[in-house]
Amino acid sequence: MGKNQAYKAMQKARLGSSSAAPDEIEDGMVDGSFHSPEWHAARLASLKTSHTITWEEFKRKQKEDEMKKGELEADTDRMMREYRAQLDAERAHKLAQGKNRSRSKSNDRKDKKDKDLKKRSSRKRKIFETLNI
Repeated sequence: MGKNQAYKAMQKARLGSSSAAPDEIEDGMVDGSFHSPEWHAARLASLKTSHTITWEEFKRKQKEDEMKKGELEADTDRMMREYRAQLDAERAHKLAQGKNRSRSKSNDRKDKKDKDLKKRSSRKRKIFETLNI
């Protein structure tokens, strides 16, 4: 007797069996998932009709997938080259303009005059405020 069977027998002896049937020890050898012979025949028939593909079909499909993948990679490479060329053209255009092209020379003179006027007016204000105090 195995450990589990001995334990089950001990449990039955301790609790007492209320059934009038002779004590049967369940040894786990009985198949609890019984199916009819018709079911087994249908199961075997369904296993024979497989939806799997042959090795040649698999290799042919694999080659087709690789070709599609290669085409997609070629397209992405071409698009990246075009994008890089566009960025290089924009960069060359910006570099050709030179440094500090945001302001023109005439505006620069006006800005200096405005700054000088602001400084003078603020100085006058400070002097005036100190005199009034």
